[in-house]
Amino acid sequence: MSVGYAKYAYAMFEKKSNNTYALLQKLKTDPKFPSLCAIEVEPEAFYAGNDECICEVTLARLLINSLGSSRSRFKHLHFSNLTGALLQVPALTDKLYDAIAIAEITLSRDDSQKNEFLLNVSVASYRKKVSILKEYRGVELKKILKRPEYVFHSGTATLRRWLPFDGKETDPTKSYIKCGKNGKKLHTNFLDFGSIKDFENSRAGILYQVFKSIQDHLSEYMSVDFSTIEINHNIELTNTLLKSPKQLHSKLDGQPINILDRVNDEESADLVMTLKQSLLPYITDQKLITFSKRDKRDALNFRIIHDADFYEKTGQEDEYLSSTDEFRRQHLTIESTRNVSDAIVKTIIKEQLIKRDISCRTLSLFDWAKLELKGVWTFAAWDEETNHVIFMEIQPNGSFEFYEREDIDLFNWEKFEKYRKFMTDSSSVKKIRTLEGLVISDTGDINQIFRRDEITIPELSKIEAILKEVETELPENKGNGHELSKIAEEFLQEQSGLDIEKFKSFSSELRKIGSQPISKRDFKSLIAQYLGTKRKTGDKYIDVSTTREAIDFRDYLLDKHQIRLKFPQDNQSKEDLFDASLNIKYFGETEKEAYYFVGDRREKIQFSFKDACHLRQIVAVNDSKLIFRQLLQTMDVDFVRTGQSTVTPFPFKYIREYKNFGVAK
Repeated sequence: MSVGYAKYAYAMFEKKSNNTYALLQKLKTDPKFPSLCAIEVEPEAFYAGNDECICEVTLARLLINSLGSSRSRFKHLHFSNLTGALLQVPALTDKLYDAIAIAEITLSRDDSQKNEFLLNVSVASYRKKVSILKEYRGVELKKILKRPEYVFHSGTATLRRWLPFDGKETDPTKSYIKCGKNGKKLHTNFLDFGSIKDFENSRAGILYQVFKSIQDHLSEYMSVDFSTIEINHNIELTNTLLKSPKQLHSKLDGQPINILDRVNDEESADLVMTLKQSLLPYITDQKLITFSKRDKRDALNFRIIHDADFYEKTGQEDEYLSSTDEFRRQHLTIESTRNVSDAIVKTIIKEQLIKRDISCRTLSLFDWAKLELKGVWTFAAWDEETNHVIFMEIQPNGSFEFYEREDIDLFNWEKFEKYRKFMTDSSSVKKIRTLEGLVISDTGDINQIFRRDEITIPELSKIEAILKEVETELPENKGNGHELSKIAEEFLQEQSGLDIEKFKSFSSELRKIGSQPISKRDFKSLIAQYLGTKRKTGDKYIDVSTTREAIDFRDYLLDKHQIRLKFPQDNQSKEDLFDASLNIKYFGETEKEAYYFVGDRREKIQFSFKDACHLRQIVAVNDSKLIFRQLLQTMDVDFVRTGQSTVTPFPFKYIREYKNFGVAK
């Protein structure tokens, strides 16, 4: 039924062979495998020293891989899953695209729990062979073509291996090979809930479908479940420095801005003027914006340049210059900045303000004093280029200083060596793979921050159920104009303070439909048209805002008639469905360790979550106390990732930016 590749290759058969000896002999005498040693192994739950057994995660992987095998009642349609993994194909339209995002379902060991494993869903790009043949040449093409080829099987919505008995060669317009597109990074949202199809195509939706398949088909052999945790401390994400231009006025008050055009053509001239207009709402005086050919020391310099490929191809000198303590620089490339969106403007402004803080060695985007921390607190991060530590010391008043190996004096050498010791693997002297940094209190207590593989999961079963309710058609006994007009009139009699004329027009339109059936989609459109506020664009109506009449009537339909018209967007529903993806949650605190995760702001929830929330583990080293809880508010900021919270304390962003600073030029 399936195979698995680990230290050995395992094959699981649907039924125990009555002639195992003959099968083993055939394998031993096959000229393709002269050194093959094949033995029959028995399944065991846990390894007990018997080498002729298969157990734990290897057995579980085989079982999960078997979900990709055909279960057709027709023998000629049977096939086994020989991919070595479960490759789930998202719901597609009526055609197979040249490039499709394939979900790879795997198991990995949970380092925190013995004999437990994590079910993972990652997404990779698989492309039609014909498109690969067009794009690649030479050695690179030969390397790609050595990879396994797959064909889509609609019966199981999986990819299956193309094998010799299928034919000598695949049809290049139908076969797929794992291969990304040059210069393009594939991204699939962690969770989409705009529709049931969006949900099923998201990583969380795929995870949930696999979870249900395991329960349906493999529950006799294995169990997969979600772990629940008790949250000890919750911090609601409220700080929004970048929410509106006016909030940045105080930060940019009196700050000169200099725009440099280093491309000097018609397109760059247009970009310069567009950039100026986009910056105006964020400043108090447009005279602060100047244009010149050189960087200015006291200004935030925005440089219009070409991308690196252009300079490499033309042989011209690259116009990119690093920021320094004297010059703050932010670059916009003409090739990638076709439209200066509001998000781009906010990003380049906040990046410049962080660079200004670094050059001045003072925090201006965060009130450090509100943490009420005593003495100097330190943040240490690893510099991959130098294979050493950079650390940042912050004073109670928000002033700070950086230290790296070249700047270490005899006084700081002991601290430098201590931090390096707690960031490296003693056996390899390389940075611990999952370590993200150290935080050190004024009393010298050191806490490590580790990124865990575990992710938080929203209420997927409830989300799926709600989406199905939204997309289910109106009940047959209520799905015509007469019945719906009666419901509207009943609602009007039970409520007060509503716009009666709106409801009269709405009910009149429903009566015109009479006994004819009406789709839920058309019904929702009529509600928005007559009870809400809609704008007509072409042949369609687009919602501009929602009135009390529309909201109350939708609630009435759900409460009294179990007719759900839209996915809930009220705060209570968001809390109920997405609590595992909201705010800062801190839990599991003991004397020596704790866990936390950082989610999104509640008001930012629309119809998707781009990324999953990974757990972080805090560990107090040696005799240190656990001090990280005092720093939770340093992640309630929106200037690390534009408009989003940050998953580690924001000083690590300052260290990353400082690493990119250069010498005066």
